[in-house]
Amino acid sequence: MKQPVVLFASMCLCVSGAMQAQNSQPNPPKAYIVSDAHLDTQWNWDIQTTIQEYVWNTLNQNLFLLRKYPDYVFNFEGAVKYSWMKEYFPTRYDELKQRIKEGRWHVTGSSWDACDVLVPSAESVLRNILYGQNYYRTEFGTEGTDIFLPDCFGFGWTLPSLAHHCGLIGFSSQKLGWRNHPFYGDKKYPFTIGLWKGIDGSQLMFAHGYDYGHRFKDEDLSKSEELKDLLKDSPLNTVYRYYGTGDMGGSPTITSVRAVEKGVKGTGDIKVVSATSDQLYKDYAGKHDQLPVFDGELLMDVHGTGCYTSQAAMKWYNRQNELLGDAAERAAVAAEWLNQGAYPKSELETSWKRFLFHQFHDDLTGTSIPRAYEFSWNDELISLKQFSDVLTSSVNEVSRLLDTNVKGTPVVLYNALGFAVNDLAEMEVEFAKAPKGISVYNAEGKKVASQYLGYKDGKAHLLVEASVPATGYAVYDVRTSGEGIAAVKNKQVNTLENSCYKLTFDANGDIISLLDKRNGKELVASGKAIRLALFTENESYEWPAWEILKKTLDREPVSITDDVKLTLVEDGELRKSLCIEKKHGESVFRQYVRLYEGTRAPRIDFYNEIDWRSTNALLKAEFPLAVSNPNATYDLSLGSVQRGNNTVTAYEVYGHYWADLTDRKGDYGVSIMNNGKYGWDKPSDNTLRLTLLHTPKTNKGYTYQDRQDLGYHTFTYSLLPHQGELNKAEVVSKAEVLNQRLKAFQTDKHKGEMGRTFSMVSSDNPNVIIKALKKAVDSDEYVVRVYDVAGQGIQSARLTFAGKLASVVETDGTEKEIGKADFSNNTFDVKVNPFSLKTYKIRLAESGVSAYQPKCLSLELPYDKKCATYNEFRSEADFESGYSYAAELFPDSITIDQVTFRLGEPETYNGLSCKNDTIEIPEGYNRLYFLAAAASSDDQSLQIVCGKHVSEFVVPSYTGFVGQWGHEGHTSGYLKPAQIAYVGTHRHASNGDCPYEFTYMFKFGMDIPKGVHSIVLPKNENVVIFAATAVAENHAFVKPSTKLFLTNNREEVSESVLGKKMISGENLLKNAKLTKWSNFVNEEERPQAAIDGDLSTKWCDIAGLPSFLEFDLGKAQQLTGWKVVNAGKENGSFITSQCFLMGRNAADEDWQTIDYFDGNRSNVVLRTISSDKAYRYLRMVVTRGTQTASSQDVRIYEVEVY
Repeated sequence: MKQPVVLFASMCLCVSGAMQAQNSQPNPPKAYIVSDAHLDTQWNWDIQTTIQEYVWNTLNQNLFLLRKYPDYVFNFEGAVKYSWMKEYFPTRYDELKQRIKEGRWHVTGSSWDACDVLVPSAESVLRNILYGQNYYRTEFGTEGTDIFLPDCFGFGWTLPSLAHHCGLIGFSSQKLGWRNHPFYGDKKYPFTIGLWKGIDGSQLMFAHGYDYGHRFKDEDLSKSEELKDLLKDSPLNTVYRYYGTGDMGGSPTITSVRAVEKGVKGTGDIKVVSATSDQLYKDYAGKHDQLPVFDGELLMDVHGTGCYTSQAAMKWYNRQNELLGDAAERAAVAAEWLNQGAYPKSELETSWKRFLFHQFHDDLTGTSIPRAYEFSWNDELISLKQFSDVLTSSVNEVSRLLDTNVKGTPVVLYNALGFAVNDLAEMEVEFAKAPKGISVYNAEGKKVASQYLGYKDGKAHLLVEASVPATGYAVYDVRTSGEGIAAVKNKQVNTLENSCYKLTFDANGDIISLLDKRNGKELVASGKAIRLALFTENESYEWPAWEILKKTLDREPVSITDDVKLTLVEDGELRKSLCIEKKHGESVFRQYVRLYEGTRAPRIDFYNEIDWRSTNALLKAEFPLAVSNPNATYDLSLGSVQRGNNTVTAYEVYGHYWADLTDRKGDYGVSIMNNGKYGWDKPSDNTLRLTLLHTPKTNKGYTYQDRQDLGYHTFTYSLLPHQGELNKAEVVSKAEVLNQRLKAFQTDKHKGEMGRTFSMVSSDNPNVIIKALKKAVDSDEYVVRVYDVAGQGIQSARLTFAGKLASVVETDGTEKEIGKADFSNNTFDVKVNPFSLKTYKIRLAESGVSAYQPKCLSLELPYDKKCATYNEFRSEADFESGYSYAAELFPDSITIDQVTFRLGEPETYNGLSCKNDTIEIPEGYNRLYFLAAAASSDDQSLQIVCGKHVSEFVVPSYTGFVGQWGHEGHTSGYLKPAQIAYVGTHRHASNGDCPYEFTYMFKFGMDIPKGVHSIVLPKNENVVIFAATAVAENHAFVKPSTKLFLTNNREEVSESVLGKKMISGENLLKNAKLTKWSNFVNEEERPQAAIDGDLSTKWCDIAGLPSFLEFDLGKAQQLTGWKVVNAGKENGSFITSQCFLMGRNAADEDWQTIDYFDGNRSNVVLRTISSDKAYRYLRMVVTRGTQTASSQDVRIYEVEVY
């Protein structure tokens, strides 16, 4: 553990030395003028606007400036934005590549996007740099050398270490100038130019760039008085100065560029350099002895304190993606080395990049508009689905080689961590009827402790005491005999006790006593309680989502005391659970306090289900402990740091998996772990608080943020008391186990040549943990990365692999070789500096296992539908409402779960619409897989007849969102269960690309009974099949018996058609009376055309906005949804962008907004309505009738209300 320090002595010496050098041989005044057009990927706009307008403006304007001004150099960060330039503006992209080659357009920042560097894990920061550099190397033949983050909300101590590990040499920002208070004397930043030392001692040059939106006057900058003033702040007589524009991209002004041009050629005292973002760092290579040094964190004091908590669903999804992506990669490495399946590199890297760019500093931080998060949640959920599919497929492939021929039902347990895990595995195992009892046997055939929790929906819910090797697998045997469901005799209790602890609760459900029975120690401070602590005043008017104010935390929070109910819900051999239910206003809290026996006995869990409806509120978990220390230790993902009690410059701080408070003497301490939270504060020597939910009170700006995070949330935090000093390896391993849980997969019985356990790789030193195992981005080698978690001296470890090593090289974080490494047989030794990391590329000798390749046959389909178009011929196909798939994105084939699907040619018919077709299946195949999507805005039911058997499927829409988080008053939460086989990142309208309107294909499978040689498709032309493959399979595919990820929606996965499930009943407007309207153009386009059920007629109003229709339903009726069909088939710009549905029950009442959509680009809009209120009178109001803000036109083909 380290404490941040400013090396004042070192700084003074360095500064003094520099000044002395200037006195004897002064450095001439020099200004590095660095242009930029900082572009927020999302913020007060969504990603579609970014691509359509801001990326284009940035590209177009700067290419113009580069042509016109020979000394102009432009810097631009974010490889993902370059990828959008390539996808949407290919002609200009070719010119861009030439400017990069000339050195005039500089790729800066080195990363996939300019992401936050606090909440993302250390591994995410490395991947962000890796994928950015790999893009630059592949596309441009160059790479970045710096970290360029003008606008992030603080910078962690790990950043210099991670950047240095990736071979980068500098870092710049202007954000420290946004600090509210001075940190270093009267300064907000330690220096303008110097060295920043990371947590492992690595150093990175740092430059303060001032404001990135700066505009120069039309002057000779070599004589600039403003630059002369800035030079006074630098003992080096050097200034690093941003200029340009910010947030919406674009370019510097022409006047600013002229000023730089004049300055470069100027005759004044200042040498002006039109600089790349990294030129300063290159010029000071070898001159670091001239520079002051700062050693510590560079966090914000106020602006950013809310960013550790705002948009809790985003942070929840991000944490799960980091974990699930890692688990999937490790499993895929094992499957490939064992010759059971190819490593799905493209799918994994695409899924990483899809969620990584949402770590951008206005996205993951929780500071974007609600509409932006619809895209973010969809991307996060797609990555989660695809990671879970890769993981399941890879476990399936490895399981073929395991001996699952047990007496009962075989379950394969998978441990993604690089050390052996002994923990409880929670699983749901399928049985045709409820077992009377359950017993479980481990891989050695020994009976282990288990707890039968219940039976529901054909599955027995179990807890099992499990042991699984490092990065490995173990086969467990679940038998229907033994202990039944433990009965709870006394449900009304106020204590909970196991072999380690006794907890006592007060009437509010708060813990007033926590006795460590092993050590005879009371853990709750006298007169206090461990509790959910609610701050009921949480105003944050200027930057609501960004900031939690210190005055809020200085107030005394309250306990939640309404409708409190305590119920003992589990009282078993392995787990006891007390459920605490309570309310505050409209918010409902359900917390399960859980005690365990066995390997998890030292841990106390608090599993929370919260239906959050509180505004002007901040929720924390408060731990007033009977241990005292002015400092606590916080996990930084790479290493840990000690921080003190709350101060005006550090009162709400970030941490990752855990924080720890150990008493001054080191006799006793308590670690607090979590699985998805990041904000912490320490109001006193004996109290730590974990921030859970932040919904600020707003005033005039960002008023929508006073409803942020309203919705359903689940999360767990845990206590891990310990005797003696903090053992960081111990708490790190326990926190890793809490987050990267054991995962269970039900399989069939078969023999296997590998026995019942398998381990891919392990480390023999608990202080050196394996944090990545994946395939290299640019070779067929594997990459393994290790971190030191102890922070005390150089740590040595031996890594042991399942097979013999053929080669080992050390690399940097971007997988560039930096040295050879010794190895012997299947091991190699590593040495890691305190809180540092090492990366290696390895080759393994062949496993010797016979390759597995299923017998597959691509079926010829009688295609009858043209589904895709090229850019130049976008109107040639009409998949749905004038839209089509983008042919330029179409692959020739798609391989998923080792099944290859051959797609039709994109130039011609390549889809089969279901019209009672018969598909012949040759003999020798027992499974049929097909790719399909619904050519409609809503999902479709599909029934396929196969002999006497009928298979039923729900086929999702080819476009729209696959999933959403349920944000109260904004979105309904759902996740479509179909397996995603293809994601196209845009679709075509007749008049252009539709950026970030995804197109999908989904994979489905069905059994082919013996003797059946054909299937019959139903008549439903809205279902289109793209490809079908017959497969001969020997083993049943494994089924996850553990939820691989959670959506934090009340209904985790819907097996119903989304539209049908959530929107029910008939169209109420069929029998309604149209009572009033704004206007219409002519008799053929009257308002009645919008409700006549005829999609060939429309209502058109061009008299001016807003336009409206009013209806009388005859009586008050409860609504479940509404639908609007726009005029996108005529022209993509004729799609309604903003529209409101309003209601009332009497003519003298005010209209109330029932639902609305904004920023819409879909031709068919289908919206659900969650309100229970009934309405008689309805009003549809169009406030923006096209995609063009200046247009007054409205064209509606059909309106329906259900």
